[in-house]
Amino acid sequence: MKSINLRLVITTTTWAFLLGATHVALADSTDNLLKKLRDKGVLTDQEYDEFNASRDTEKIQKSQGISASFHDGINFESADKTFLMQINGRIQLDGRYYGKNDSQNLDQVDVRRAYLGVKGKIYNDYEYNVTTDLAQGQSGATTGTSQLDVAYFGINWWSQAKFRFGQFDMPFGLEHLTSDLYVDFQERSFTDQLAPGKERGAMVHGAPINGVYYGLAVSTGRGKNVSDKDQNVEGVDVIGRLTANLATLAGLTDNTVLHVGGDFSHGYVSQNQAFNGSTIGAGNFKPAGQSLGVTEGRGITFFTPTAFSSTLTTNDVERTRLGLEGAVAYGPVKLQSEWARHNYSGLASTKVNGTTSFDKDIDAWYVAANWMVTGEPYAATYADGLWGRIHPTSDFVHPGMGSGLGAIQLNIRYSEFDGSDFANGNGPGSVAKGTPTGAHAWTAGVTWFLNPQVRLMANYVGTKFEDGVVTVKNVTGTSVGTTDNERAMIVRGVLDF
Repeated sequence: MKSINLRLVITTTTWAFLLGATHVALADSTDNLLKKLRDKGVLTDQEYDEFNASRDTEKIQKSQGISASFHDGINFESADKTFLMQINGRIQLDGRYYGKNDSQNLDQVDVRRAYLGVKGKIYNDYEYNVTTDLAQGQSGATTGTSQLDVAYFGINWWSQAKFRFGQFDMPFGLEHLTSDLYVDFQERSFTDQLAPGKERGAMVHGAPINGVYYGLAVSTGRGKNVSDKDQNVEGVDVIGRLTANLATLAGLTDNTVLHVGGDFSHGYVSQNQAFNGSTIGAGNFKPAGQSLGVTEGRGITFFTPTAFSSTLTTNDVERTRLGLEGAVAYGPVKLQSEWARHNYSGLASTKVNGTTSFDKDIDAWYVAANWMVTGEPYAATYADGLWGRIHPTSDFVHPGMGSGLGAIQLNIRYSEFDGSDFANGNGPGSVAKGTPTGAHAWTAGVTWFLNPQVRLMANYVGTKFEDGVVTVKNVTGTSVGTTDNERAMIVRGVLDF
């Protein structure tokens, strides 16, 4: 082949020069020129076929090549762009420091999250995501055991109606669905504790028109990494979310977001609900050990209702969840608020106040204000009803190398949790007399985005409990007093790729 290629180069160059004076030759493609050379006997039929075969092989190899790049993860993409695989992960190191007399937990440094995952697309219309959290343990397992976080595949034939199957975040709540990489505060508000979370199920979602986004899902209602093993209550949770950016619908500037949204969920749970070989515990209204009634500083569990006790013939509890969302962003300033409600209703095994029926609510809400001091616009991060990644105007890379400042964000939030329906001290789900039925909290914080992949956060959270006090215990579990508040200083360092 080497001799053939050398001969071909010489003869092609010679004939190109000889034919260069004519307009026809100048217009000929390489293919036509090769045919002329073959027809004039300069190339044999075998040489012509071999050269064309080598050119076809090069074209195939080029079309089947894989390119690598970095954009919010390590990306591998086929040359025809029909296959994409992204390897990504994150590490979050937290420090939590509490007032000496008002915390059940010790000061601590914790690897809050250590995610490693792979996601991508096949033929553009089929997506997948498998992510594990190496910092968490399975329910009932030793802490530190890796845990499946999400695992799903999707079919995206139409932007108006995409389909997702597996374990993923259910469509409920603006703050909840915003990735922990992009939330404004180190810890989410009380409303997040009322969101369904990650569960196993199926969903249809999409954007029927520009500026409107929806999600409608059915799930096991059992929480993350939990299959439906309940022999007493059959059926699924139905969960939905609808949002709109009124600024887009009104044709306003791209610098503005006027977000509104609503959420709902309905299903049934049982006092005998099984998950991972266990049953639902007292006061654990969210399956699989998810938190409820914990401070935003993650120190004290202040709301501890007892289990709902139902008769054998009506041993299910009806659970309905509602939510409202609102956010306004203009340039580097954003205001955001949410409200959420859990309603539990059913029949108790014994009468309370002359009836066996119960109907109780837990409400939570917050309002927050955020300011990008360095001027980055929030609208640039908004898509499909969610906030995304902040890209500093000038990245901070390394001291003394002429890098930029990065981005600075200031944040403040007020939030409330109200479980006063559980305050009577007896009956299904009630808290003990003298213990809190709610709380309100102030959070102030600052975030430094060194670059899109690295950020440092510091938040102060002051919480006041309502209608009761919490027992404080020392490291040996001995009660050393009570408190009606918690003060926490929490910090975090984040790197993702």
